[in-house]
Amino acid sequence: MEHSLLLRSAGVATVTAAILQAPWFASFPSRSKALLCLLLAYLPSYLDRSEFKTAPRRSQALARPVRACFRAFVQRVFTVEKTVLEAADKLASCKQCILAVHPHGVLSLDHLLTVIAFDSDLDRAAPQCRRSALSAGVLFKLPVLREVLLWTGCIDAGGKTVDACLKAGLSLSVVPGGEREQLLAQRGPLECIVLKKRKGFVKYALRHGVALVPVYCFGEAQLYHQSQFLIHFRSWVQRRIGIALVLPLGPGGLPGIPFPSPLRMVVGAPLEMPRIEQPTEAQISEHHARYMAELEGLFKRHNTAAGYGHVQLQMV
Repeated sequence: MEHSLLLRSAGVATVTAAILQAPWFASFPSRSKALLCLLLAYLPSYLDRSEFKTAPRRSQALARPVRACFRAFVQRVFTVEKTVLEAADKLASCKQCILAVHPHGVLSLDHLLTVIAFDSDLDRAAPQCRRSALSAGVLFKLPVLREVLLWTGCIDAGGKTVDACLKAGLSLSVVPGGEREQLLAQRGPLECIVLKKRKGFVKYALRHGVALVPVYCFGEAQLYHQSQFLIHFRSWVQRRIGIALVLPLGPGGLPGIPFPSPLRMVVGAPLEMPRIEQPTEAQISEHHARYMAELEGLFKRHNTAAGYGHVQLQMV
């Protein structure tokens, strides 16, 4: 896939360079011509819609340095403790699963940790090379970031893409709370996750008969206070175009500087799902309730040991 993209980009650049040799463009500065060639050469990659396919642009060679950079950054800025796996053997025996990661937090650092295979034990049990991360579609509109996401196996979170990936035998990771939960993220004694009406991931798990794996990252929501400035307008923007305009504040009200809250990710045992090709709303709700109960139990079993015994979980 990358080879064919390079050929198309090279072809576009060659044709553009040839056209720019025409007399009409003689007054164009050489730098502008070069920039135009580069921009047009990037179009085949930008417009190929790879984010809607089964991770065709995943590249271990290209992703490796990206992961190394993120890993170094995370270790320097945040305190990440060893991931706790409640049932590592059972998870490893799953041919396919959907990792449901909570909470979103301001940064969704917990999801990033799964994408970059930060914890070796989790990566052995559920290898990132056989797992794609569902990501907000708007991220694929951003040049360069789009390429990084595609190299690491990220895909658009749309239903057709999810179906295609599960049919292809890939596992998935998702943050069910999405941008709404990101906007609600708030440091304090109550962590709010948006889950009661988020049933899509359960529906696809039932359609394909794959296990759901609850994942909770203690400390993610405690990294920032979030300003309530223009919160109604920001909520409107989130609902209308799916972008969370976060305003994170750290110690002393400093924007963007995180509190030194340690992060501990806890991975629950796989929750097996029956295969039901056309699940009814009642069936989806039944298994969604099972999942919520399992997630709540996971939180209660580990919040004290993680250092957050004073924190309570609220599902909305």
